[in-house]
Amino acid sequence: MNMGTLIYNLFMIFLMIFVGIFAGKTRMVNSRAQGDFTAFLMNIAVPCLVFSSMIREYDSRMIRDTVIIFILGLVFFGGALLLNQWTVAWFKVSPGRRNVWTVSVSLSNTGFVGFPLVSAVFGEEGLFLAAMMNLAYNCVCWSYGAKVMTKGTDEAAATDWKKILLSNINLAVFLGFPCFLLGLVPPAPVMTVVRNFGNITTPLSMFLIGLNLSQGNLLEIFTDKDVYTITAMRLLGMPLLALLILRLLPLPADSILKGVALIITSMPCPSAGMMLAQRYGQDAELASRAIFLSSLCCIVTIPLIMLLL
Repeated sequence: MNMGTLIYNLFMIFLMIFVGIFAGKTRMVNSRAQGDFTAFLMNIAVPCLVFSSMIREYDSRMIRDTVIIFILGLVFFGGALLLNQWTVAWFKVSPGRRNVWTVSVSLSNTGFVGFPLVSAVFGEEGLFLAAMMNLAYNCVCWSYGAKVMTKGTDEAAATDWKKILLSNINLAVFLGFPCFLLGLVPPAPVMTVVRNFGNITTPLSMFLIGLNLSQGNLLEIFTDKDVYTITAMRLLGMPLLALLILRLLPLPADSILKGVALIITSMPCPSAGMMLAQRYGQDAELASRAIFLSSLCCIVTIPLIMLLL
């Protein structure tokens, strides 16, 4: 991996985030538009980006790497949820916040931030693998993650397999992967439209992060101890543990598996954490604060982690 390319792309991403912050602070863009922008991003732009990454020449090596990174996703995210139900006690988190703390630390923002960064650094091959890791993430997040969020409460989370499997991003995988296996290429006008929408993903997602950062109450965030511990564990603790595992595993030397997996596990706190907290009556404000601070700090921590690869 070219560290110069990584640093350059992170700098460009920082500038795009700054544009969002500026637009929000100056009210050039109304914050009420954020929900519609996010829906467009996750339901149209990101699926188009994922689908276009799979329209490529068949390569048996990619099948091998697909299986490996899917398993890594299950192990990393599922194992983190299991581990952090124990480590939460070390940080003396109050019982009412422990479920949100655990989910926010264990899971990462794979699609909203991870896909654009992987695409910028590793291109379509990296995005192909990131989509497969995201499939594993969805399986863990909306089943085991939901159960962790309801731990110790009267409401038990039921596994919603329809939500897990039928997200637009997963549908893009289910449509694109057979095209990859069979060497099918949609008509040129279709692919032009798909790629044009996919190309919106990186600037729009970074703009939205900046827009979200511009809305926060910085004083309250920086006086919340639990937000600091979540951010430190999410951006440093979990990636360093993942890096140790990746170094111990005999992964193929001719692939970008390590780089893609490490970037995905180095992402900030997941928006899914806030959604689950709202759904099950947990501390959604803590989840929101953690998303804010970790999104801000990841600009510094991601290149530091990747330098260790």
